[in-house]
Amino acid sequence: MMYKVLLIIILLLPLSMPLSIPTTSQPSALAFPSGVTSYPLNTIIYTDFVMGRINISYLNIGSSYLPGGEYFTTGNASLQLNAMVLGEYWAQNVILFHQISNNTFYATLIVNLWNLSGPFSNTTSNSLVYQGLGVICYQGPTFKVTLPLSISLFMEIVNSTLNFGYNINGQKGIYFRYPIIGLFQLGGLSLLGLPNDLELVWGGPGGGSVVFMNVSSIANLYYFNGNTLTIVPNAYSIGFDTAESAYGVKVYSTFPSVFSPIVIETSGVNVPSVLWPIPPHVLVNQTSNKITVKLSISNKSLSGQAVYLETGFPPSVISSAVTNSSGIAVFPNNNYSFYVVYFPGNFTLSSTYYFSSPILNSLSSKFRSYYQDLLNFLNSAQNSFKKGIKSVLSKQETSITTTTLTSTTSSSSQFGVNLYIVLYILAFVIGMVISAILIRFKL
Repeated sequence: MMYKVLLIIILLLPLSMPLSIPTTSQPSALAFPSGVTSYPLNTIIYTDFVMGRINISYLNIGSSYLPGGEYFTTGNASLQLNAMVLGEYWAQNVILFHQISNNTFYATLIVNLWNLSGPFSNTTSNSLVYQGLGVICYQGPTFKVTLPLSISLFMEIVNSTLNFGYNINGQKGIYFRYPIIGLFQLGGLSLLGLPNDLELVWGGPGGGSVVFMNVSSIANLYYFNGNTLTIVPNAYSIGFDTAESAYGVKVYSTFPSVFSPIVIETSGVNVPSVLWPIPPHVLVNQTSNKITVKLSISNKSLSGQAVYLETGFPPSVISSAVTNSSGIAVFPNNNYSFYVVYFPGNFTLSSTYYFSSPILNSLSSKFRSYYQDLLNFLNSAQNSFKKGIKSVLSKQETSITTTTLTSTTSSSSQFGVNLYIVLYILAFVIGMVISAILIRFKL
């Protein structure tokens, strides 16, 4: 009841109320939702199960700032598993971390379920439900956890029911259910025109905030492909939908094998990148009687990979070979005036070309590949980040949330971490109102 009363009071407060919080400006930095995100370009994946898994060995959470640069809080961050259901419902399975010592945290599970088309038609009695606003908010259990920490967040749709679940250091369960018909959709655009991506990303504790933090962890994203739990077929280092972001989390990938990519999260600056598939390095050595091709990635030889030799105009395949344990494939050299070495790609590896003509080889980046399509999408998405929920709602969320902080700062010691849970929920409630208005009037 405390949450409901507080939310009602907050919603009625005048937006012109003066601030009584620190107004330290956010240091100048470009931050993104940082972690692992999947968004296929040339297909749409439908699945009834999605999961994000992360093993954390180090975590230090600093200060958070609102979109306008105002100081928000210290020691709080969110880890979000986000997915779209048929482009109409945005499901968020979130852990809100509150740091209480160097390696000890409170971890609170939170559900935000958005209906992008308007109010929900179903009701539930065990959650904060704002039917008229098109959003359901639910605060799940809180755990006191210490590092190292192993976490799996998952969402599944079973018998027309959306389940939100967790596994935190072996403690597991489903903590919220809601009746819904549909499947998770990876690919295409939602009703708001945002990418239907799957995200496991770090961000601020709410209100579109950016958190300054450091982490050392390994992570990955999975979905059910038939009856098999499968790593997502492509991945980026930033999310495209969620409002919160993190600075200080560098994300990159490593490949124990072609079919087992791993996402590494460490301290540093997150440069938006395609984690996989990425093109391998192709080294070609030509002698009078043979053409030797070596494939490698991150200085690791790639064995068992099919490589093709093409010639003619337009080029056509004349020979194929498979790389040996040293990543080497050998073709006979029949004194071709021109040839192309073509690698078609393999899950984490994108297609790539090598041209015997130095001029064409220098222009090979112009040839289309799935990696280049992903890279073009990434550049477009990060350069037009204003199209995302982050900036669509930032001004409104900043106004509402800073007013919220004014009304509750004096009571922060009493409410502790629960204050931030209320603020987190409130930001999404207000955001959903604005989204519903934008959709209804097609603004």
